[in-house]
Amino acid sequence: MKINTRQFGEIDIDGDKIINVPQGIPGFISFKRYVLLQKEETVPFFLFQSVDNPDLSFVVLEPARVLPEFTIIKQDIESAVDWDLDKEEISCFVIVTIPNGNPEKMTGNFIAPLVINNHRKEGLQLIMQNSTYSHQQPILK
Repeated sequence: MKINTRQFGEIDIDGDKIINVPQGIPGFISFKRYVLLQKEETVPFFLFQSVDNPDLSFVVLEPARVLPEFTIIKQDIESAVDWDLDKEEISCFVIVTIPNGNPEKMTGNFIAPLVINNHRKEGLQLIMQNSTYSHQQPILK
């Protein structure tokens, strides 16, 4: 399947890699289908690209790359979705904000990570309750 992206132009993706986000991303709830993209030159960052809107994408990063001790509270996931966390593998990413002209000041939203159920190909932006993390955690120290 071909999709258009602002960052990478037209690319081929495997339809099986599409991640459905039934609730959408807050602020972008009408867009429900995304794919994780990564190019060698962007490692360790990924692009969480909307399949249906070439101009909608989020730079994301695995949180352990910045905070190795980062954990998600299982009860927060269980209160948001009906996933069997004992049997289904999940991945977690934080949305990165890169200030224009100041990439050294990039931050990650660690209080509302993207959580993806790899088995179901389903995701959500999880708003963690009573979290000690920040929505503007510096990425570069």
